[in-house]
Amino acid sequence: MTKKTDTEPMSREWHWHPELPVKHAPYWLWPPKPAALAKWVWQNWLQFSDRSIFLVLAFLVAFWLQPVGQEQASLGFGWVAWVFLRNWLFLGIVAGGLHHWFYGIDGQGKLLKYDPRPYFKRKNALFAFGYQTWDNIYYSMAFGATSLSVLECFLRWSYASGLIGTLSFSAHPVWFVLLFPLLALWQSFHFYGVHLILHQPSIYKHVHSVHHRNVNTGPWSGMSMHPVEALAYLSAILIVFVLPSHPVHMLFLGYWLMLGAASSHSGYEAIWTRDRQALLLGAFFHQLHHRYYECNYGNAEMPWDKWFGTYHDGSEEATQRTRNRKRQMHR
Repeated sequence: MTKKTDTEPMSREWHWHPELPVKHAPYWLWPPKPAALAKWVWQNWLQFSDRSIFLVLAFLVAFWLQPVGQEQASLGFGWVAWVFLRNWLFLGIVAGGLHHWFYGIDGQGKLLKYDPRPYFKRKNALFAFGYQTWDNIYYSMAFGATSLSVLECFLRWSYASGLIGTLSFSAHPVWFVLLFPLLALWQSFHFYGVHLILHQPSIYKHVHSVHHRNVNTGPWSGMSMHPVEALAYLSAILIVFVLPSHPVHMLFLGYWLMLGAASSHSGYEAIWTRDRQALLLGAFFHQLHHRYYECNYGNAEMPWDKWFGTYHDGSEEATQRTRNRKRQMHR
């Protein structure tokens, strides 16, 4: 990545954006480009990145902090409380830490920031408690982390009681490893479908509008959702009822959904410190969605939007197409 400074805006509407057009993961290049795919996998899965952090967390919890055991075959206050406390803590550390760096101490100013406008800190009656950050923290903790905890407890009980079989690495090493990127692809498909439904005008007005109050997003905006949306979005984790899996896969997908929402809504391409990129966060694909609404319902993992005509590649032509589509939807 080339370093950009605060004095180098790249377009009329953005302070900074990655090279355009916005690209999808190179799984879908035709003809295939193995070198590009290998580089992408290396950067996103095998080096220090948000998804590699989620992977490490999943292994730590699944094999050390709280493995699924027979005691979880029945509901008990102790293990259930630990699930809730841990998820609240993880979201607080990730979303709170990113917010503190970008918007608290202003750790890198506008360097690699997408939106040229400052993060909204003034009082605004649009938000609960009058402030965007307080509103976002409330919805994220009360409905986001809480909904994931409910689902995780249900799935832990399902593994422990034998309702879901537990896949072992020793018996199926290839599938055990491949399931991690497959779950990321599944989440992209699920997100596109659920998100498209949430944008239907009657549902949007009562449910998804809570999330879209955040036009200029911050890390706490990611899981700031109406409770119905939070459950619908997080229900992607229930795929473990269909695909043979281990609890570590369930945990990885849960962290990908919850903690990944915090990093992807940070409003920045990356954490930049000591004149180098410390952690890639880039989610300009979804930033376009928050700016223009009726586009990019999925994510860059899979080209669902490109296939179904809802793709915004960052160009002015795509902006005009999206605005026309929005007018037709909301007549």
